[in-house]
Amino acid sequence: MSLIIENGQGLDNAESYIDLAYLQAYADKRGISITGIDETNIIKAMDYFESAYQFKGTKLVETQALAFPRLINGVVEYPVRIKSAICELTIKSKSAELLADSERATKREKVGEIEVEYSEYSKDETNYKFVINLIMPWLLGSGISGSLVRTY
Repeated sequence: MSLIIENGQGLDNAESYIDLAYLQAYADKRGISITGIDETNIIKAMDYFESAYQFKGTKLVETQALAFPRLINGVVEYPVRIKSAICELTIKSKSAELLADSERATKREKVGEIEVEYSEYSKDETNYKFVINLIMPWLLGSGISGSLVRTY
C-alpha cells in the first residue's frame, strides 16, 4: 500500500499528511522505536485526527479530502505541527485504540481492598494532551477572540 500524501495544494484524494519515511525521521530524532508500525497505523491516526478535532477557517479547496491546508484569516495554513501531531497519534495507535467506543462511566468498583469511583462529570474519553498542544493554534474555539481593552 502506498499512501497519497497531502502536498499543500488541497488534494481531493489525499489520505495522510505523513508517510512512513516522515514518521521514521520524526521518531529517530526523539529516540522512539516504531517497530511494528505500518501505514495502517497512519490511517488510524488520520481517521482519529480528522474526526476528533474541528479547525478554524475553511479548507483551501472545497473538494479537498483532508482538513489541511486551511485558509485562516486570508492566510494559507499547512503547519508542520499538524504532521507532528499525526506522528504522535500514529505512535500511540501502536498500543491504544484511538477510536475506541466509549463505555458507561464506572460509578464505583471494588476489587479486594481497592475501590474506584469516578466523578459523574468526568469524560469517558482519552485526551492526547501533547497532540492538543501541538494543534491548539488551529483548533476551533481556542485562543482569544474579540479585542482586549486595558482599563484603569
